[in-house]
Amino acid sequence: MKKIVVLLFSLFLFFGCNTEITINIEPFIQKQTQNQSPVNYRLLKEELIQKQIESMTLESKIAQMLLISVDGTSNSENIYLYKDDYAPGGFLLFRYNVDSAEYKAIKNFTDYIKNEYTSSNQISPYVAIDHEGGDVNRLQKVLPHLPSQQYIAEHFSINDAGAIYYYHSKMLEKLGININLAPVNEIKTAENLEFLVNRSFGDKKKVYEYGNAEIWNIIRTSVLPVQKHFPGNTNEDTHTGKSVINSSLDVIQELYIAPFRDVRALNQSAVMMSHTVLEAVESKPSCISEKTISFFKDKTGFDGLLFTDDLTMEALTKDGYPMKRAILEAIKSGVDVIMLSVTNYIRIVESVINDIKEDNELIKKVDRAVERILNWKIDCGLVGIELFSEKPSLVFDKISEYSEEDEESFDNYYKKAETLWLNNR
Repeated sequence: MKKIVVLLFSLFLFFGCNTEITINIEPFIQKQTQNQSPVNYRLLKEELIQKQIESMTLESKIAQMLLISVDGTSNSENIYLYKDDYAPGGFLLFRYNVDSAEYKAIKNFTDYIKNEYTSSNQISPYVAIDHEGGDVNRLQKVLPHLPSQQYIAEHFSINDAGAIYYYHSKMLEKLGININLAPVNEIKTAENLEFLVNRSFGDKKKVYEYGNAEIWNIIRTSVLPVQKHFPGNTNEDTHTGKSVINSSLDVIQELYIAPFRDVRALNQSAVMMSHTVLEAVESKPSCISEKTISFFKDKTGFDGLLFTDDLTMEALTKDGYPMKRAILEAIKSGVDVIMLSVTNYIRIVESVINDIKEDNELIKKVDRAVERILNWKIDCGLVGIELFSEKPSLVFDKISEYSEEDEESFDNYYKKAETLWLNNR
């Protein structure tokens, strides 16, 4: 019997991270013998994910929840990655990591990060970055200028805004970046103006119009947008201190729930929880508050991947949540991805493993998070499925590499984005 292998690595080029895609597998089914049953892709994927989770150690599952930093730069051959029998969920790049004006240098860097794990048949990590625009732009040397969200809303039409975000997202895709921690989907008010400055699109109407334009055009690519931050921010910088929203539930619905609830493709994106306390719900930082997360999901219908903000920030440590406690509280709260500005993920896993393995409820929450993460990694092509086989299986050994065709495509999107920027200056 002839073996037909379909790898999902190629599908994401056409469908991106859309979890609602429909795959026509009839042509492949027709090539099978008449005795072989048709494949229900969705059920098969669920079954394979469950088998994978059952085969994983608790350490490897906890590691999949971690979004960490990386030692090394695109201009250096001295890149150090901590490695064990399991891989972290993903890596967050900062400006010092990608301080290069050369496409090939950055692409080789992101390829190296992934291949270090997939070459050992481990689950591919994703690569994430903050690419909001304005001052929050780690790729200033290699990408054309992307204005701040405020500038976009003031000077670009909605169509032009959608186009420039699409072009930039395609360039991220070609650089090997899988997640963009953007947009800032917060309404600008007197209570957060000093902190957000120009990082918001503006009032409720502009946040709705331009936020939807950005999110929709990012998900047209293979990049996952991460809306931030719920419930929002105050003028207190959570990098250095505690932030509290004292608004009534009515105000919360109008100013803080609405921007997320009204996103048309809400569950095709992800959401980042901030450290800000939503006092009307619970006197606890939102990113580690089970009550606040349940409140958010109930009011918005959100069911996508949920990220914490960086758990090493002082808003948590000053509020009595050092890193270990914050990680355990975050898992308990029901988040999927835990962001930490650290590089040694093995040490992080070892610090919490004993607490988690003694708590069946925490183990269930870890399993649920890993299920959702693997589901997204399959949809985005980081993990493949051998779809037609006597024993279908997940495929982890994809090797990423530079190609001239990708660089040419990158250059094409660069020119389009630069032209849009120059026409709207």
